[in-house]
Amino acid sequence: MIFLFLSILASTITVSFFKIFERVGVNTLQGIIFNYITCAVLGNIFTSETPVILTNFYQQGWFPYTILLGFLFISIFFAIGETSQKMGVSVSMVSAKLSVVMPILFALIFFNESLTFFQIIGIGLSLFAVYFISRKHNDGSTKTKNLWVLPTIVFIGSGIIDTTLNFIQKQFIPAVSEAYIITTVFSIAFIVGAFFLTYLVVFKNEKIALKNVYWGIFLGIPNYFSMLFLVKTLSYFPNASATIFPINNIGIVALSTLVSVWFFKEKLNNKNIIGLVFSLLAIVLISIKF
Repeated sequence: MIFLFLSILASTITVSFFKIFERVGVNTLQGIIFNYITCAVLGNIFTSETPVILTNFYQQGWFPYTILLGFLFISIFFAIGETSQKMGVSVSMVSAKLSVVMPILFALIFFNESLTFFQIIGIGLSLFAVYFISRKHNDGSTKTKNLWVLPTIVFIGSGIIDTTLNFIQKQFIPAVSEAYIITTVFSIAFIVGAFFLTYLVVFKNEKIALKNVYWGIFLGIPNYFSMLFLVKTLSYFPNASATIFPINNIGIVALSTLVSVWFFKEKLNNKNIIGLVFSLLAIVLISIKF
C-alpha cells in the first residue's frame, strides 16, 4: 500500500503548490502549462512501453478522447488552482474528489449498471458536501458571493474527466495501458497550453517570467508521480479498484484539509466542517457495492 500512500501525498503536494504560487507571485496558467511538459517528459521516460512520442498514437481509436481530456486537464487544473487560491486547498480537493459521482451515474445510464441504496445516499450527500464546503465568510460583494462557481466548475469538470477515463478504461484497457494513455493526455494538455500561451505572448504581449517556468516544472513532478503511484497501486491490486479509488479520494481530502489548516492557516467555518464530514461519508457510501 506504499504506492497508494505516495499517491495521496503527491496529490496533496500538487494542489498545495497553488497556494505557494499565490505567495511567490507565479502566473498560475503559465505554471500549469510548464507543469504539463514536465508530466509529458516524465511519462515518456518512465513508461515501460515504447515512448508515446515514438508511436503512431494519433491513429489509435482512443486518441480523440485524449484530445478532449487534454483540454479538460489544463482547464480544470487551472480552475482547481483558482479555487485553491481563492477558497482554500480543502475546498478544491473536496470538489474534485466528489466528482466520482458522475462516472457512477454515467455507468448507470450507459452501461446498465445499478446503484445500491448506500450509493444513492452517498450521491445525495455529495451534493450537500459541495454546497457546505464552498460556503465561506464573505464581505457581501458580488465578486465574493460568486466564488461558489469555482468549486462547481471543478466538480463538474473533474466528473467529466473521471467519466471519460472510465469509458476509455472499459473500451480500450488493457489493450493499451492506462499509464500510456495518461502520458498522451499530458502531452496534449501541454500542446493545448503552448498554443494558448503563444497566442497570449504574440497578441496580448504577455511576458513569460523565468519563475513561472521553474515553478511549473516543480509542480509537474508531484503531479506526474501522483498519477504514476496510483496506476502502480492498481497494478498490484487489479481487482480492488472499487476500494482503491475511495481510499485514495478520502486520503487526499483528509490530508489536504490538514495541510490547509495547519500549514496555510486556512479557517474552516461550521458549514465547511459539515461539508468535509459529508464528503468523507459520501465517498465511503459510494464505494459500497452491496
